Amino acid sequence: MGNYYFVAPSLPPLSMQDRPEITFEEFITRMRDNLTKKDFEKVQVLRRFVDICNIRALLIEEPVDPRGNLNEKELDEALLGHVLLPDYVFEYLDQFEKVADKIRNFPGLLALYFNAEIPKHKGFLRAYLTFERESRLVLVGLRAKQLGRDVVNELQFEDPTETLVAQILAQKDSDHYDPPMEYTDLKELIASSYNDPWLENKAFAEYRFKKIGEIAEGKLFTIDQILCYMAQLMILENLIELDEERGNMILETFKT
Repeated sequence: MGNYYFVAPSLPPLSMQDRPEITFEEFITRMRDNLTKKDFEKVQVLRRFVDICNIRALLIEEPVDPRGNLNEKELDEALLGHVLLPDYVFEYLDQFEKVADKIRNFPGLLALYFNAEIPKHKGFLRAYLTFERESRLVLVGLRAKQLGRDVVNELQFEDPTETLVAQILAQKDSDHYDPPMEYTDLKELIASSYNDPWLENKAFAEYRFKKIGEIAEGKLFTIDQILCYMAQLMILENLIELDEERGNMILETFKT
C-alpha cells in the first residue's frame, strides 16, 4: 500500500453543509493517474456496487449512474459476454430466465455483493463494506416496523443464521426493533425523521458520512483516507441530486 503524501492533501475538504468542489469524475481521473494498480483496484471494488445497481437500471430501462466502473455500453457487453464483472454476478442472474424475475430477485444480488466482497478484503475496505451492509440491514429492521412490513420477507435474501440477520428476525413479533448497541444512534435518527422520507434519507446520509469518516480516522496519506473520501463524495452527490429533485417537486406545486 502506497503513501499518498501529495494526493490526499490535494483533495478539497468535504462537508455536509457545502457542495463538493470536485466532481466524482474529476476525482476518478486524479486517482487513476496517481494510485498504484493494486490500490486503484480497491477503488473499483467500491464502484462495483454502482455497476451492480446499474444492472437493475438497465433491466427497468432507466439511465445508469455514470460513477460505476462500466458505462452503459460496457455494461451491456459485460452482461452479454459474461465479462468485466465477477462470476458471482452472472451465476446469480443466470438463475432467472425472465427479466421480471431478475428484477424481483435483484435484492439478492446486492446481498451477494457484500457477502462475496467483504471476506476478500481487510483494513478500511473491509470495515467500510461491513458497515454499509450492517447499517442497511438495521435500516430494513427499523423501516419494517415503521411501515408494518413482514421483516422475514424483507430479509429473504439474507442468511438467517448470520448474527445481525438473526438478531433482527428474533424481534419479528415485537412492536419495535432494537438494533445492536453500536446502531442505537441510527435508530434515534430514523425515529426523529419518521413520516418524512426526504428528511429520513438526509439523516441516513449524514449518519453514513460521519461514521465512514470515523472508520478512516487517523489514516492520513493512505489509500484508506482516499477510499473514505470517495465514499463520502458519493454520499454528498447523491444528496445534492435528491435535494434538487425535491426542489423541483416543490416548484411544480406552484405551477397552474
